[in-house]
Amino acid sequence: MLQQDGRQFSSKGKPIVLVCTLLLVCFSTSSATPGFKDYDEHDHCSSVEQLLFNGTKANESVRWQVDLGPRLPGSNASANLRENITQTLETAGYEIYERTHQRYDMELTNLFARWTPEQRLVEGRLVLSAHYDSRDVADQDTNETNRSLPVPGANDAASGVAVLLELARHIPSMNLGHEVVLFFNDAEDQQPAYTLGAEAWAENLTEEDIEAIHAFVLLDMIGDADLQLHNVEPGNARLKTRIVELGTSLGLVNGSMDCSGNPGKNIVQYDTVVGVLDDHVHAHELGIPAIDIMDTSYGEPKPYTFGSYWHTMEDTPDKVSEESLAHVGRLVELGLRTNAFLDMPDEVNNTTDTTNNITSTPSATADTTDASTNYPLLVVLGLLSLAITTAVVSARKRS
Repeated sequence: MLQQDGRQFSSKGKPIVLVCTLLLVCFSTSSATPGFKDYDEHDHCSSVEQLLFNGTKANESVRWQVDLGPRLPGSNASANLRENITQTLETAGYEIYERTHQRYDMELTNLFARWTPEQRLVEGRLVLSAHYDSRDVADQDTNETNRSLPVPGANDAASGVAVLLELARHIPSMNLGHEVVLFFNDAEDQQPAYTLGAEAWAENLTEEDIEAIHAFVLLDMIGDADLQLHNVEPGNARLKTRIVELGTSLGLVNGSMDCSGNPGKNIVQYDTVVGVLDDHVHAHELGIPAIDIMDTSYGEPKPYTFGSYWHTMEDTPDKVSEESLAHVGRLVELGLRTNAFLDMPDEVNNTTDTTNNITSTPSATADTTDASTNYPLLVVLGLLSLAITTAVVSARKRS
Protein backbone atom coordinates (compact mmCIF):
# COMPACT_ATOMS: atom_id res chain seq x y z
CA MET A 1 0.00 0.00 0.00
CA LEU A 2 1.20 3.52 -0.79
CA GLN A 3 0.87 6.52 1.47
CA GLN A 4 -0.31 9.78 -0.10
CA ASP A 5 -1.31 12.82 1.97
CA GLY A 6 -1.94 10.65 5.00
CA ARG A 7 -4.46 8.46 3.21
CA GLN A 8 -4.09 4.85 2.12
CA PHE A 9 -4.61 3.57 -1.39
CA SER A 10 -5.51 -0.09 -1.87
CA SER A 11 -5.96 -1.86 -5.21
CA LYS A 12 -7.04 1.42 -6.76
CA GLY A 13 -3.38 2.52 -6.63
CA LYS A 14 -1.96 -0.45 -8.56
CA PRO A 15 -1.56 1.52 -11.81
CA ILE A 16 0.94 3.71 -9.96
CA VAL A 17 2.99 0.67 -8.92
CA LEU A 18 2.94 -0.67 -12.48
CA VAL A 19 4.03 2.62 -14.01
CA CYS A 20 6.82 3.08 -11.46
CA THR A 21 8.04 -0.45 -12.20
CA LEU A 22 8.13 0.35 -15.91
CA LEU A 23 10.04 3.52 -15.12
CA LEU A 24 12.69 1.56 -13.20
CA VAL A 25 13.01 -0.97 -16.02
CA CYS A 26 13.43 1.87 -18.52
CA PHE A 27 16.26 3.38 -16.53
CA SER A 28 18.02 0.05 -15.89
CA THR A 29 17.99 -1.05 -19.53
CA SER A 30 19.10 2.31 -20.89
CA SER A 31 22.11 2.71 -18.61
CA ALA A 32 23.91 -0.53 -19.48
CA THR A 33 23.96 -3.36 -21.99
CA PRO A 34 23.05 -6.68 -20.35
CA GLY A 35 26.04 -9.03 -20.29
CA PHE A 36 28.55 -6.31 -21.20
CA LYS A 37 31.25 -5.25 -18.74
CA ASP A 38 32.85 -1.86 -19.21
CA TYR A 39 36.62 -1.51 -19.00
CA ASP A 40 36.45 -0.04 -15.49
CA GLU A 41 34.34 -2.97 -14.29
CA HIS A 42 36.94 -5.59 -15.18
CA ASP A 43 39.35 -7.16 -12.71
CA HIS A 44 42.53 -6.87 -14.75
CA CYS A 45 44.46 -9.39 -12.69
CA SER A 46 41.78 -12.05 -13.20
CA SER A 47 41.96 -11.34 -16.93
CA VAL A 48 45.76 -11.67 -16.88
CA GLU A 49 45.32 -15.26 -15.71
CA GLN A 50 43.29 -16.02 -18.86
CA LEU A 51 45.91 -14.83 -21.37
CA LEU A 52 46.84 -17.35 -24.06
CA PHE A 53 49.20 -15.47 -26.40
CA ASN A 54 52.20 -17.58 -27.43
CA GLY A 55 55.37 -15.63 -28.21
CA THR A 56 57.13 -18.68 -29.61
CA LYS A 57 54.49 -19.18 -32.30
CA ALA A 58 54.61 -15.48 -33.17
CA ASN A 59 58.39 -15.65 -33.51
CA GLU A 60 58.07 -18.66 -35.84
CA SER A 61 55.75 -16.57 -38.00
CA VAL A 62 58.34 -13.79 -38.22
CA ARG A 63 60.95 -16.23 -39.54
CA TRP A 64 58.48 -17.79 -41.99
CA GLN A 65 57.51 -14.39 -43.39
CA VAL A 66 61.13 -13.35 -43.90
CA ASP A 67 61.86 -16.67 -45.63
CA LEU A 68 59.20 -15.79 -48.21
CA GLY A 69 61.46 -13.00 -49.44
CA PRO A 70 60.73 -9.28 -49.78
CA ARG A 71 56.97 -8.72 -49.47
CA LEU A 72 56.79 -5.88 -51.97
CA PRO A 73 53.40 -4.83 -53.38
CA GLY A 74 52.56 -6.96 -56.41
CA SER A 75 55.28 -9.54 -55.70
CA ASN A 76 54.86 -13.30 -55.45
CA ALA A 77 56.01 -13.18 -51.83
CA SER A 78 53.28 -10.68 -51.04
CA ALA A 79 50.63 -12.84 -52.73
CA ASN A 80 51.87 -15.97 -50.95
CA LEU A 81 51.66 -14.25 -47.58
CA ARG A 82 48.09 -13.08 -48.24
CA GLU A 83 47.11 -16.56 -49.41
CA ASN A 84 48.47 -18.12 -46.23
CA ILE A 85 46.71 -15.56 -44.02
CA THR A 86 43.46 -16.09 -45.92
CA GLN A 87 43.53 -19.88 -45.64
CA THR A 88 44.50 -19.81 -41.96
CA LEU A 89 41.88 -17.31 -40.86
CA GLU A 90 39.06 -18.62 -43.06
CA THR A 91 39.55 -21.99 -41.40
CA ALA A 92 39.29 -20.25 -38.01
CA GLY A 93 35.95 -18.71 -38.95
CA TYR A 94 36.93 -15.25 -40.12
CA GLU A 95 35.36 -13.51 -43.09
CA ILE A 96 38.16 -12.53 -45.49
CA TYR A 97 38.04 -9.81 -48.11
CA GLU A 98 40.53 -7.75 -50.11
CA ARG A 99 40.60 -4.25 -51.56
CA THR A 100 43.04 -3.22 -54.30
CA HIS A 101 44.17 0.33 -55.03
CA GLN A 102 46.46 2.09 -57.48
CA ARG A 103 49.11 4.37 -56.03
CA TYR A 104 52.28 5.69 -57.70
CA ASP A 105 52.07 3.19 -60.58
CA MET A 106 51.81 0.20 -58.26
CA GLU A 107 48.88 -1.94 -57.24
CA LEU A 108 48.55 -2.46 -53.53
CA THR A 109 46.24 -4.93 -51.80
CA ASN A 110 44.71 -4.42 -48.37
CA LEU A 111 43.61 -7.64 -46.66
CA PHE A 112 40.86 -7.77 -44.02
CA ALA A 113 39.76 -10.55 -41.66
CA ARG A 114 36.51 -9.91 -39.79
CA TRP A 115 35.43 -11.80 -36.68
CA THR A 116 31.77 -11.42 -35.72
CA PRO A 117 30.66 -12.98 -32.42
CA GLU A 118 27.54 -15.12 -32.23
CA GLN A 119 26.13 -12.82 -29.56
CA ARG A 120 26.92 -9.21 -30.29
CA LEU A 121 26.56 -7.05 -27.17
CA VAL A 122 28.05 -3.87 -28.62
CA GLU A 123 27.49 -2.42 -32.08
CA GLY A 124 30.43 -1.30 -34.17
CA ARG A 125 33.88 -2.78 -34.51
CA LEU A 126 37.48 -2.58 -33.34
CA VAL A 127 40.22 -2.42 -35.99
CA LEU A 128 43.60 -4.00 -35.24
CA SER A 129 46.16 -3.26 -37.94
CA ALA A 130 49.72 -3.95 -39.10
CA HIS A 131 51.43 -3.44 -42.44
CA TYR A 132 52.61 -6.62 -44.15
CA ASP A 133 54.86 -5.15 -46.85
CA SER A 134 58.61 -4.91 -46.31
CA ARG A 135 60.71 -1.92 -47.32
CA ASP A 136 61.77 -1.86 -50.99
CA VAL A 137 65.18 -0.24 -50.35
CA ALA A 138 67.65 -0.35 -47.45
CA ASP A 139 68.23 3.39 -47.72
CA GLN A 140 69.56 3.72 -44.15
CA ASP A 141 72.20 1.00 -44.46
CA THR A 142 75.76 2.07 -43.64
CA ASN A 143 76.99 -0.01 -46.59
CA GLU A 144 76.23 2.03 -49.70
CA THR A 145 76.10 -1.07 -51.91
CA ASN A 146 73.11 -2.33 -49.86
CA ARG A 147 71.02 0.79 -50.24
CA SER A 148 69.27 -0.35 -53.40
CA LEU A 149 68.35 -3.77 -51.93
CA PRO A 150 64.98 -4.63 -50.32
CA VAL A 151 65.22 -5.11 -46.55
CA PRO A 152 64.42 -8.48 -44.89
CA GLY A 153 61.71 -6.78 -42.83
CA ALA A 154 61.74 -8.98 -39.71
CA ASN A 155 60.80 -6.28 -37.22
CA ASP A 156 59.55 -3.60 -39.60
CA ALA A 157 56.60 -5.55 -40.97
CA ALA A 158 56.72 -9.22 -39.93
CA SER A 159 56.53 -8.58 -36.18
CA GLY A 160 53.20 -6.77 -36.34
CA VAL A 161 51.68 -9.35 -38.68
CA ALA A 162 52.91 -12.17 -36.45
CA VAL A 163 51.23 -10.68 -33.39
CA LEU A 164 47.95 -10.18 -35.27
CA LEU A 165 47.99 -13.79 -36.49
CA GLU A 166 48.67 -15.18 -33.01
CA LEU A 167 45.91 -12.99 -31.56
CA ALA A 168 43.61 -14.23 -34.32
CA ARG A 169 44.02 -17.80 -33.03
CA HIS A 170 42.54 -16.82 -29.68
CA ILE A 171 39.96 -14.14 -30.50
CA PRO A 172 37.21 -16.71 -31.28
CA SER A 173 37.52 -18.14 -27.73
CA MET A 174 37.58 -14.77 -25.92
CA ASN A 175 33.77 -14.41 -25.83
CA LEU A 176 34.02 -10.85 -27.11
CA GLY A 177 30.74 -9.01 -27.52
CA HIS A 178 31.82 -6.92 -30.49
CA GLU A 179 33.19 -7.28 -33.99
CA VAL A 180 36.96 -7.26 -34.61
CA VAL A 181 38.56 -6.50 -37.98
CA LEU A 182 42.19 -7.45 -38.55
CA PHE A 183 43.53 -5.07 -41.19
CA PHE A 184 46.73 -6.19 -42.93
CA ASN A 185 47.63 -3.06 -44.86
CA ASP A 186 49.92 -2.85 -47.85
CA ALA A 187 52.44 -0.28 -49.14
CA GLU A 188 53.22 1.35 -45.81
CA ASP A 189 56.95 1.33 -46.42
CA GLN A 190 57.54 1.95 -50.12
CA GLN A 191 59.18 4.74 -52.03
CA PRO A 192 58.18 7.41 -52.88
CA ALA A 193 55.53 7.69 -50.12
CA TYR A 194 54.54 6.08 -46.83
CA THR A 195 51.25 4.68 -45.44
CA LEU A 196 49.60 4.29 -48.83
CA GLY A 197 47.45 1.29 -47.91
CA ALA A 198 46.04 2.90 -44.77
CA GLU A 199 45.50 6.13 -46.68
CA ALA A 200 43.49 4.34 -49.38
CA TRP A 201 41.44 2.53 -46.70
CA ALA A 202 40.63 5.80 -44.93
CA GLU A 203 39.68 7.57 -48.15
CA ASN A 204 37.07 4.91 -48.91
CA LEU A 205 35.34 4.90 -45.53
CA THR A 206 31.79 6.22 -45.38
CA GLU A 207 30.54 8.36 -42.51
CA GLU A 208 28.68 5.29 -41.28
CA ASP A 209 31.91 3.26 -41.37
CA ILE A 210 33.76 5.93 -39.40
CA GLU A 211 31.08 6.14 -36.73
CA ALA A 212 31.08 2.35 -36.33
CA ILE A 213 34.81 2.08 -35.50
CA HIS A 214 35.49 2.14 -31.75
CA ALA A 215 39.24 2.43 -32.16
CA PHE A 216 42.14 1.83 -34.55
CA VAL A 217 45.05 0.02 -32.87
CA LEU A 218 48.25 -0.19 -34.93
CA LEU A 219 51.15 -2.57 -34.27
CA ASP A 220 54.44 -1.60 -35.90
CA MET A 221 58.03 -2.59 -35.11
CA ILE A 222 57.14 -4.39 -31.89
CA GLY A 223 59.54 -7.37 -31.99
CA ASP A 224 62.82 -5.64 -31.09
CA ALA A 225 64.73 -7.77 -28.57
CA ASP A 226 65.37 -4.54 -26.62
CA LEU A 227 61.69 -3.60 -26.42
CA GLN A 228 60.85 0.03 -25.64
CA LEU A 229 57.27 1.08 -26.37
CA HIS A 230 57.13 4.86 -26.68
CA ASN A 231 54.31 7.37 -26.61
CA VAL A 232 53.61 8.00 -30.30
CA GLU A 233 52.00 11.25 -31.38
CA PRO A 234 49.45 11.82 -32.67
CA GLY A 235 47.18 9.45 -30.77
CA ASN A 236 44.18 9.15 -28.48
CA ALA A 237 45.02 10.10 -24.90
CA ARG A 238 42.44 7.76 -23.34
CA LEU A 239 43.85 4.80 -25.25
CA LYS A 240 47.35 5.71 -24.14
CA THR A 241 46.26 5.89 -20.51
CA ARG A 242 44.72 2.46 -20.77
CA ILE A 243 47.83 1.00 -22.40
CA VAL A 244 49.87 2.20 -19.42
CA GLU A 245 47.30 0.71 -17.02
CA LEU A 246 47.29 -2.61 -18.86
CA GLY A 247 51.09 -2.56 -19.02
CA THR A 248 51.23 -1.98 -15.27
CA SER A 249 49.11 -5.09 -14.63
CA LEU A 250 51.49 -7.08 -16.86
CA GLY A 251 54.67 -5.77 -15.24
CA LEU A 252 55.78 -3.66 -18.20
CA VAL A 253 55.98 -0.30 -16.43
CA ASN A 254 59.07 0.62 -14.45
CA GLY A 255 58.44 1.73 -10.87
CA SER A 256 55.18 -0.22 -10.56
CA MET A 257 54.15 -3.69 -9.40
CA ASP A 258 52.43 -6.28 -11.55
CA CYS A 259 49.48 -8.46 -10.54
CA SER A 260 51.83 -10.96 -8.88
CA GLY A 261 53.57 -8.27 -6.85
CA ASN A 262 56.73 -8.27 -8.97
CA PRO A 263 58.47 -5.03 -9.98
CA GLY A 264 57.70 -3.84 -13.49
CA LYS A 265 60.16 -3.81 -16.40
CA ASN A 266 60.99 -0.60 -18.27
CA ILE A 267 59.10 -1.51 -21.47
CA VAL A 268 56.07 0.77 -21.64
CA GLN A 269 57.94 4.08 -21.65
CA TYR A 270 55.19 6.60 -22.26
CA ASP A 271 57.19 9.41 -20.69
CA THR A 272 59.13 9.42 -23.97
CA VAL A 273 57.01 11.08 -26.67
CA VAL A 274 57.89 10.61 -30.35
CA GLY A 275 56.15 12.07 -33.38
CA VAL A 276 55.57 9.42 -36.05
CA LEU A 277 53.80 9.53 -39.41
CA ASP A 278 52.36 6.02 -39.46
CA ASP A 279 49.24 4.20 -40.62
CA HIS A 280 47.23 5.31 -37.57
CA VAL A 281 47.40 8.97 -38.63
CA HIS A 282 44.73 8.50 -41.31
CA ALA A 283 42.24 7.08 -38.78
CA HIS A 284 43.18 9.80 -36.30
CA GLU A 285 42.48 12.55 -38.84
CA LEU A 286 38.98 11.15 -39.39
CA GLY A 287 38.24 11.42 -35.67
CA ILE A 288 38.61 7.68 -35.03
CA PRO A 289 40.37 7.07 -31.69
CA ALA A 290 43.76 5.71 -32.76
CA ILE A 291 47.00 4.56 -31.20
CA ASP A 292 50.33 3.35 -32.58
CA ILE A 293 51.94 0.69 -30.38
CA MET A 294 55.53 0.96 -31.53
CA ASP A 295 59.18 0.65 -30.52
CA THR A 296 60.77 3.72 -32.08
CA SER A 297 64.35 2.73 -31.23
CA TYR A 298 65.47 -0.38 -33.16
CA GLY A 299 69.15 -1.08 -32.51
CA GLU A 300 71.52 1.67 -31.43
CA PRO A 301 70.12 5.22 -31.38
CA LYS A 302 70.79 7.07 -34.61
CA PRO A 303 69.82 10.73 -35.20
CA TYR A 304 66.74 11.37 -37.35
CA THR A 305 65.99 7.64 -37.68
CA PHE A 306 64.31 4.88 -35.69
CA GLY A 307 67.62 3.23 -34.82
CA SER A 308 70.62 1.60 -36.49
CA TYR A 309 68.72 -1.49 -37.77
CA TRP A 310 65.80 0.44 -39.24
CA HIS A 311 65.61 0.33 -43.06
CA THR A 312 68.83 -1.67 -43.28
CA MET A 313 69.82 -5.21 -44.21
CA GLU A 314 70.23 -5.80 -40.46
CA ASP A 315 66.46 -6.01 -39.96
CA THR A 316 66.69 -9.79 -39.58
CA PRO A 317 64.91 -12.38 -37.38
CA ASP A 318 67.83 -12.65 -34.96
CA LYS A 319 67.10 -9.05 -33.87
CA VAL A 320 63.54 -10.07 -32.91
CA SER A 321 62.67 -11.97 -29.74
CA GLU A 322 59.71 -14.13 -28.76
CA GLU A 323 59.69 -12.40 -25.36
CA SER A 324 59.09 -9.00 -26.95
CA LEU A 325 56.38 -10.38 -29.22
CA ALA A 326 54.76 -12.00 -26.18
CA HIS A 327 54.82 -8.75 -24.20
CA VAL A 328 53.01 -6.85 -26.95
CA GLY A 329 50.66 -9.70 -27.76
CA ARG A 330 49.63 -10.10 -24.13
CA LEU A 331 49.20 -6.34 -23.82
CA VAL A 332 46.74 -6.26 -26.73
CA GLU A 333 45.04 -9.48 -25.64
CA LEU A 334 44.47 -8.04 -22.16
CA GLY A 335 43.02 -4.94 -23.82
CA LEU A 336 40.62 -7.12 -25.80
CA ARG A 337 39.54 -9.13 -22.77
CA THR A 338 38.89 -5.99 -20.68
CA ASN A 339 37.21 -3.94 -23.44
CA ALA A 340 39.99 -1.35 -23.15
CA PHE A 341 39.64 -0.37 -26.80
CA LEU A 342 35.90 0.30 -26.70
CA ASP A 343 33.86 3.40 -25.92
CA MET A 344 36.56 5.91 -26.80
CA PRO A 345 35.32 9.53 -26.62
CA ASP A 346 36.20 12.05 -29.31
CA GLU A 347 39.12 14.25 -28.33
CA VAL A 348 41.65 16.66 -29.77
CA ASN A 349 45.37 16.35 -29.04
CA ASN A 350 47.39 19.57 -28.97
CA THR A 351 50.75 18.58 -30.43
CA THR A 352 53.52 21.14 -30.23
CA ASP A 353 55.93 19.35 -32.58
CA THR A 354 56.23 16.23 -34.73
CA THR A 355 59.87 15.32 -34.17
CA ASN A 356 61.55 13.02 -31.68
CA ASN A 357 60.96 13.77 -28.01
CA ILE A 358 58.15 16.25 -28.59
CA THR A 359 55.89 17.38 -25.79
CA SER A 360 52.16 16.96 -26.11
CA THR A 361 49.32 18.07 -23.88
CA PRO A 362 45.96 16.44 -24.62
CA SER A 363 43.03 18.78 -24.21
CA ALA A 364 40.28 18.07 -21.74
CA THR A 365 37.62 15.87 -23.27
CA ALA A 366 34.32 17.67 -23.55
CA ASP A 367 30.94 16.03 -23.06
CA THR A 368 29.83 15.59 -26.65
CA THR A 369 26.54 13.83 -25.92
CA ASP A 370 23.85 15.07 -28.30
CA ALA A 371 20.58 15.65 -26.48
CA SER A 372 18.71 14.57 -29.59
CA THR A 373 20.04 11.02 -29.19
CA ASN A 374 18.02 10.75 -25.94
CA TYR A 375 14.80 12.01 -27.55
CA PRO A 376 12.99 8.63 -27.57
CA LEU A 377 13.81 8.11 -23.90
CA LEU A 378 12.58 11.60 -23.01
CA VAL A 379 9.30 10.93 -24.79
CA VAL A 380 8.82 7.68 -22.85
CA LEU A 381 9.62 9.37 -19.56
CA GLY A 382 7.20 12.18 -20.37
CA LEU A 383 4.39 9.73 -21.10
CA LEU A 384 5.14 7.79 -17.93
CA SER A 385 5.08 10.98 -15.88
CA LEU A 386 1.73 11.88 -17.43
CA ALA A 387 0.40 8.40 -16.64
CA ILE A 388 1.52 8.68 -13.02
CA THR A 389 -0.11 12.08 -12.63
CA THR A 390 -3.35 10.83 -14.20
CA ALA A 391 -3.38 7.74 -11.97
CA VAL A 392 -2.85 9.82 -8.84
CA VAL A 393 -5.59 12.31 -9.73
CA SER A 394 -7.98 9.46 -10.61
CA ALA A 395 -7.26 7.65 -7.36
CA ARG A 396 -7.82 10.79 -5.32
CA LYS A 397 -11.19 11.38 -7.00
CA ARG A 398 -12.30 7.78 -6.31
CA SER A 399 -11.23 8.05 -2.69
